[in-house]
Amino acid sequence: MSSIQVHDRFIDQVFSDPKNLRDFMRDLLPHSLSSRIDFSTLKIKKTKRTSRKYRRYNLDFIVRALLDKQETEFYFIIEHKSAPEKDSLLQVIGYCLVTYEEDMRKGKPLRPIIPIILYHGKHQWNLPENFADYFEIPSEFREYILQFKYVLIDLSRYDNKEFLEKLEKNVRLYSALYALKNIFEELDNFRPLLFRLIGIDRETASFIIEYIVMARDYPDEQINPLLKELDMPTTAERWIQQGIQQGFQQGIQQGIQQGLLLDAQEMLLEALEERFEIVPNSIAKKIKQIDNREVIKSLFKVAMRTSSLEEFEAKLKIAMK
Repeated sequence: MSSIQVHDRFIDQVFSDPKNLRDFMRDLLPHSLSSRIDFSTLKIKKTKRTSRKYRRYNLDFIVRALLDKQETEFYFIIEHKSAPEKDSLLQVIGYCLVTYEEDMRKGKPLRPIIPIILYHGKHQWNLPENFADYFEIPSEFREYILQFKYVLIDLSRYDNKEFLEKLEKNVRLYSALYALKNIFEELDNFRPLLFRLIGIDRETASFIIEYIVMARDYPDEQINPLLKELDMPTTAERWIQQGIQQGFQQGIQQGIQQGLLLDAQEMLLEALEERFEIVPNSIAKKIKQIDNREVIKSLFKVAMRTSSLEEFEAKLKIAMK
């Protein structure tokens, strides 16, 4: 698993909880946006899509809420970045296009999309925040150029203390944002967070430690003394506790493969939900029994081509033989 995949998976796990998404929107979106949303009416549906070119799944979610006292449905797309990439805005456009194409295919009105770039890299984010600013053209031409802004949430602009002070408000969200902000720094930067977490939520402390280990691959002699101070299992002990008996490196690989399999199963179920809205438990259980990612990948094509769940289930039974 690449470092980008580690970060993406970590962010996906955090935002799988609607409470984390809700607090993220309320506290980190610009006030001009968050102040117009009635969060007591907020309903969130998390989805996954990919653009044809980039073939990367981003995190996006459908929001229904009272917006200026009128019920509105709109999309937020969160694109995670750990380095400034010149094609970031083109990727955002690609994701928006996929969503609009789906709306048109289903005969729905186009829904407004608010793109968010969540940035936690070491280098300064120096890309234009308005697409029209990519072009050096006379002002008379600008009104004819595609123009949109994205919400930039640059974690380097936040102080660590801000996240620490909010831990008891939402421990999983703010510890994750702290970890993302500091993931390219020295291990000692995590000490204030981890020692606070031990007294608040040991499960979240373990969650953050796993992310740190996977994302940075600190040597055992560096991280194990900190884990002992925290009265947490060392890296080797953690894998042994999970039933992995053939060494640390092999244990990591097995964990990664299992994670990829679970992701593939989830994506297939979400694809079926997008097509048919409700997926019966009988189908969901069969998909969860598949332990081969190649079989699941082949079922994605089946899901896109079948006209009914009954037809998909029949082909699913064949694939499982």
